[in-house]
Amino acid sequence: MEWLATIRKALLYIEDNLLLVEGVDGLAKELAISPSYLQQGFQMLTDYSVAEYIRNRRLHQAARDLIAGELKITDIALKYGYDNSSSFSKAFSRFHEASPTEVKKGIKAPKSFLPIQVSIVIRGGQSLDAEIIEKDSFDVIGFIREYSSENSTLIGKWWKDFNNKYADLKLRSPRNNLEKAIVDNKINSCGVTEYPADRGTFRYVHGGLYQGGEVPEELEIYTINKGTWAVFNCVGKLPDAMTELSDLIWNHWVPDHPEYEVGGQCEFELYYEGDYYGDPEYLCTKWIPIKRKKE
Repeated sequence: MEWLATIRKALLYIEDNLLLVEGVDGLAKELAISPSYLQQGFQMLTDYSVAEYIRNRRLHQAARDLIAGELKITDIALKYGYDNSSSFSKAFSRFHEASPTEVKKGIKAPKSFLPIQVSIVIRGGQSLDAEIIEKDSFDVIGFIREYSSENSTLIGKWWKDFNNKYADLKLRSPRNNLEKAIVDNKINSCGVTEYPADRGTFRYVHGGLYQGGEVPEELEIYTINKGTWAVFNCVGKLPDAMTELSDLIWNHWVPDHPEYEVGGQCEFELYYEGDYYGDPEYLCTKWIPIKRKKE
């Protein structure tokens, strides 16, 4: 039990000092134990060396910074201890199997490497790990339609109809301003579900992250306010995997979380390229707006 408590302290210290901790020697000094003792226990309980674990956590956080879009790649490289963007890009690409640019632009999904000390609840193949992040306001461009609980299943039909209609856009150049906006903003890469107003209906945005430029009359800009988000990974074929994850979030994570409750204007889903209807390991993310519970 003492050994387990020591490793837990090590994991907590790494998380609290992720940008400062300097490997097993520095960590062992902080915990007042021998480096060899720490390394042996850490690797036995986590399957990672101390250095490997720190590197993976930093690269995970670096990917989150890239997605947030508030720092340049060079600045992120320096923040996480790399001398230059070239060495950072090599390490990042090896770990995530995607370049920093591909992750920043939403072309490929990064790998997830969450803190080991976080409690994980798993049911039916989905995991309730949540990354809590702060994000400034951002814009989504897309097709905005109004739905009710009675016809919300039409959202899935809209996605499939859109995919069928514009499937060949990957193979040809855009023929008009609408198609150009679809390509430039990667419309079909995110969905926004606005929480219902008093009228009992809600708006849904089928769109992409707005990159600037002309907004055709068929499309609208939707601004998502600055706030705190719980970000969940969803793994599996859609829509079943997302339905299962949503059920876990609302029936377990939301009512059971001791610190946060839902609070915000909308839910947000970010989809990466891939076969989301056929790939059993397809990865996307679901964002739930949250706020701290009142004491």
